[in-house]
Amino acid sequence: MKKLSIILLWSIIYFSPAKSQTEAGKFSMSANLSYGTDIKTMGVGLRAQYFIMDHMRASAEYKYYIDRRNWSAWELNADGHYVFGVSDQLYLYPIGGLKYLRRTFDLERAGIPGYDTKDSHNRIGLNLGFGGQIAVADNIFIQLELREELVKNYTQFVPLVGFMVQF
Repeated sequence: MKKLSIILLWSIIYFSPAKSQTEAGKFSMSANLSYGTDIKTMGVGLRAQYFIMDHMRASAEYKYYIDRRNWSAWELNADGHYVFGVSDQLYLYPIGGLKYLRRTFDLERAGIPGYDTKDSHNRIGLNLGFGGQIAVADNIFIQLELREELVKNYTQFVPLVGFMVQF
């Protein structure tokens, strides 16, 4: 009886509707807004996500931080998400990945005498965080993420909200 109960419970979880959103081969696109606490400006991003196996999603993102106080930045992120359904409408996932960051300071616009160039720094770092997505319609989600971007001299906390469409 105990084995039958475990098999029945596992079958209900395994074949629940939430699984259909986390199956291998699912692809999604997302547009998002974020805020970098170190650069102190808004970021605009585009992301592609692909389930490489059930519940395991790879994510590639380009993000541009809006120019503020003569600083601008852009980054490329490659993350992994382990997505699990809490319900048919709510999915949670831890985030882990790599980032490439380029920050630029415009010396000429800053009015620093003798300089008419830009000073840029390139860095590689890590992304660690946690996210969730809420279904608002069939295959349309709102994504919410909190992540720490660990980059030499530019570590920052980044909250993010995004609009995702899954195909």
